[in-house]
Amino acid sequence: MNRHILLPVFFVISFALIACSSKSAKDSCPLTEPVWLKPPADSAVLNEPVFEYYLVNEDRSIWASAWWAESNQYSLHAGDEGNKIGWFRPAGAELMITGQRLDGDAPPLEAEVPCCYPTRFQVSGVYFPTEGCWEIRARAEDKEISFVVWVEP
Repeated sequence: MNRHILLPVFFVISFALIACSSKSAKDSCPLTEPVWLKPPADSAVLNEPVFEYYLVNEDRSIWASAWWAESNQYSLHAGDEGNKIGWFRPAGAELMITGQRLDGDAPPLEAEVPCCYPTRFQVSGVYFPTEGCWEIRARAEDKEISFVVWVEP
């Protein structure tokens, strides 16, 4: 058979296999479903609270914005640009964010949490070193939240 025909066929089959393995990896990731909630009012947030997607712990003491759940165009991404995530936690408490990849080896995620937000609202930057299935854990005082997300390349 002609090599000029085999090469394109090889690339098509390879791409299909990669796409299928990526989809099955995402399908096997135990994603935490965000919930549609109205967040607490906070003087650090200029607008009135409106319903949006959040990941929330059981006693609702820690909330993480899940802005990526509202659109098919946006997702969490790996790389140096990072992902901005807004949080509500006990007022003035130091927020510590950690995370690990669940479906493969990777260094832990990195988080930038600016100091000294006096109210419940807190912003952060979260940096995933690789794509895949990630568990994020956050702690403020004696409160915790843990959730699983999919990170795109």
